[in-house]
Amino acid sequence: MGGRTLKSLIEIEGMAIAGLIEEVSVEDCSEPDGWKRIVALGRDGNVYETKCVEPQAAKRNYLVLSAYTTRWSKQIVVGDSGGNS
Repeated sequence: MGGRTLKSLIEIEGMAIAGLIEEVSVEDCSEPDGWKRIVALGRDGNVYETKCVEPQAAKRNYLVLSAYTTRWSKQIVVGDSGGNS
């Protein structure tokens, strides 16, 4: 497994909605000072990160992604257990 992959926020959101993200976190950026980035761990073991954004935007995005990964993505039907042929 290599390093992190840079993804846009909308790409990470799409992955979270589809149930492909295990967890998300917010990390400090060194430049510009005080800005944050979203870091997401994929269910496949890969780590994805966004570019640095203003702290308020990072907080809002984190809350949405957190809701996707903890609540909404669990509602996705992964396979057919009904046996309909």
